[in-house]
Amino acid sequence: MDTPGKASFEFGSFRLDTCDRVLLRGRERLELPPRVFDTLLALVQSGGRLVEKDELMRTVWPNTAVEENNLSQAVYLLRKILQDGDGNRYIETVPNRGYRFVARVRELGPEVESSIKERPSQVQLGPDNGNSGNHISSQSPIKTPPKPRWLVWCLAGLVGAFATLLVVQASRWRDRQKNQSDSEPIRSLAVLPLQNLSNDPAEEYFADGMTDELITELAQVRQLKVVSKTSIMQYKGVRRPLPQIGRELGVDAVVEGSILRSGNRVRITAQLIRTATDHHIWAKAYEGDLNNVLSLQALVAEAITDEVKLGLTPAERNRFRVSRPVDPEAYEDYLRGRYYWNRREVGAFQKAIEFYNQAIKKDPNFALAYSGLADCDTLLALDTLGPGLMAEAKAAALKAIELDDGLAEAHTSLAAVRIFLDWDWTGSELEFKRALDLNPNYAPAHHWYGNILLGPLGRHEEAIAELNRARELDPLSLIINADLGYAYYLARRYDSAYTQYQKVLVMDRNFVPVHHDLLMYYAQKKMYDAWLQEEIADFELVGDPERALVLKHLYANGGFPAVMLKMAESRGAPESSAKVREQGSFCTAAEAYAALQAKRPALAALEQCYVAREPGLIYLKVEPAWDSLRSEPAFQNLEHLIGLR
Repeated sequence: MDTPGKASFEFGSFRLDTCDRVLLRGRERLELPPRVFDTLLALVQSGGRLVEKDELMRTVWPNTAVEENNLSQAVYLLRKILQDGDGNRYIETVPNRGYRFVARVRELGPEVESSIKERPSQVQLGPDNGNSGNHISSQSPIKTPPKPRWLVWCLAGLVGAFATLLVVQASRWRDRQKNQSDSEPIRSLAVLPLQNLSNDPAEEYFADGMTDELITELAQVRQLKVVSKTSIMQYKGVRRPLPQIGRELGVDAVVEGSILRSGNRVRITAQLIRTATDHHIWAKAYEGDLNNVLSLQALVAEAITDEVKLGLTPAERNRFRVSRPVDPEAYEDYLRGRYYWNRREVGAFQKAIEFYNQAIKKDPNFALAYSGLADCDTLLALDTLGPGLMAEAKAAALKAIELDDGLAEAHTSLAAVRIFLDWDWTGSELEFKRALDLNPNYAPAHHWYGNILLGPLGRHEEAIAELNRARELDPLSLIINADLGYAYYLARRYDSAYTQYQKVLVMDRNFVPVHHDLLMYYAQKKMYDAWLQEEIADFELVGDPERALVLKHLYANGGFPAVMLKMAESRGAPESSAKVREQGSFCTAAEAYAALQAKRPALAALEQCYVAREPGLIYLKVEPAWDSLRSEPAFQNLEHLIGLR
């Protein structure tokens, strides 16, 4: 790398000598590998601007094809050398883009050095050096006696010494603060979306899937809080400073990395960075065959836990070291299924089920594929009110557990179907506890444990605690935040529920489930005008403005009771007489009758809800909408049948 003028550069306690190609720290010579020296020189000469990774690689390795890991290793080595020097921060990482040299740099060419030596160091006093407000002309007959030269030197020396002392003390304070931050233990981290180095958008599913699996591996460590994928995917393709990401996710460190697949070969590059100081702790690359990719992920996870100085239990360490070969084609189908599952839409669930079934066909002993199938069947059943899918979810979860009893996802799915299909509350709680024992950082287990078991059983404080834990692990999840509000609502803590719902609306005003929750809140508070506006917004959000018009007409002519009567008669939807809904929710119709104090038809609708095994029935014991029916024997009998009494 050519350097015109052979200048030297000073920063902190270092001098970069481009003539001898050496880094100096005082009189100590720090010999750097050629490419590491060139990397530092390129950053120092950048003038504090962001240097993109591609630009750095072209500068340091001209006309040479190298991987990004070479640059990461060079920067990692530089950080270690510069950090060991005086504790200052010199190189800032800009995620997914490049690096910036943030220290103040002073260029020392030959002419600059000579000018520094020749520059007068004494203070010159004369008529123009004083305060302009009291200027005395040189023509004045009154002459001020010149101050003794020794006094001028003393004053200048004292001022200089005091200024130097302030600078040194400030620097030491900053160093102490940084060193204190760097010495604090890492107890929480987030795995940022791995970068797809293939430059093929069709391979994004692979990078996202590997990110998901690395999170799953790390999440099994009880001492470490690991943020869930739902929240970290908000940062995919987004460039934000690491300290900001750390604050938003509430984590001490992040894992950044990339994934490159060539045929059946996989290369994972990862680096661990402390968010508060942007200090690189560790970086390494791993390479292996696709059929050993699960073991490769486990190696990365174990290395990260070693770097953050966590004392793993023998069971946790053994989990990392279990060899788990998998059919490469089956694993690709599994990752594609996981990709669609994470989109959380009915159509995407159906697509995910296709890929999971393909994976199972290619590898009948692939436990993860059965677990993914169980997850899809469960959520699809809840969305479509299909009890048959719940039975399929149960079969898939049991098969996954038979093949690998250590899958927290499978135990969580089984816990859900034991409630919705079997109303087996005791068996469900055992499965939830097993899932959380296997993976204490699995946010869906905390979420569902609080939302579909503890809350419905009336164990409100436990439910709120579990949902808060789920939110800590997945702080940007809209559904977890909304269901925390619902937990407050079930506990009759209405003000807390409303506050939580408003937080969700700040995150996403168009999130449909929170509007549904607000409907129930306004109904219980008898705020019917607000209820009307919320119901209209709900219909418009789901793309049904016709029902919104019908609703306005009904409310204008008969108020809230007229709307409830129409919803009850049409099983949950205020339809016009020309359009009668063929399928609806018996539970919603029962709620409408209950709001009208029509107990007999409300109980009859609840009986139909029980026959259809609608999922909303699990809240029978605690939902405020049923308060007017609680003394009725038929209602109490239903509670008994569901296992809630």
